[in-house]
Amino acid sequence: MTFGLITEGPTDQVVLRNILGRYFNPAVYVRPVQPAIDETDRVGPGGWQRVIEYCRSADMVSALQIYDFVIIQLDTDVCEEYGVQKREGDRDISGDEIVEKTKAVIIGNIGADLYTQYSRKIIFAISHDSIECWLLPLYYTNNNRTKTFNCCDTLNQELRKKDFTIDCNNKRATEYKKICKEIRSKTIIENISIHNNSFNQFIQRIASL
Repeated sequence: MTFGLITEGPTDQVVLRNILGRYFNPAVYVRPVQPAIDETDRVGPGGWQRVIEYCRSADMVSALQIYDFVIIQLDTDVCEEYGVQKREGDRDISGDEIVEKTKAVIIGNIGADLYTQYSRKIIFAISHDSIECWLLPLYYTNNNRTKTFNCCDTLNQELRKKDFTIDCNNKRATEYKKICKEIRSKTIIENISIHNNSFNQFIQRIASL
């Protein structure tokens, strides 16, 4: 199977490539699409804005035609910036609702007709708060493994014991490659994904392929 990755940044691509590679071991080809990485490993511009722009561009049509599946990743920590409010009336909406509303924003930018035509090829990797939340169960067995806020800082608390941390403000792919070495097998992925609803949704979707 071939996968095209549309993500906020290269660190998200590292996480997803490791998950896909270990889950399907190794019968997959995974290609960063946005941000693109050239032959010198230079990474193009990223961010949630670029994800949205890509989804409504002609390049999206090309990606859907080229790859068996296209994975679209967004964090929801700044979801209000792309139009998903965290409160409705007098209540905070749930994480699951935020994820679903984020999917709706992406579908709206892809366009209803194109989405209907290619929906079977589109896989959402919407991480509630941030993709670092998906990694917490790799390093925690207590309640921290289910956290959906301040996940990068929480991850660092445990990584620090190994004399290693992430720069949460300037994330580097090399750091995430080191973290993702703990994603060793499909069984590990299935065991850690159950602690985060957004992660579990992603795993259930790829399990159906």
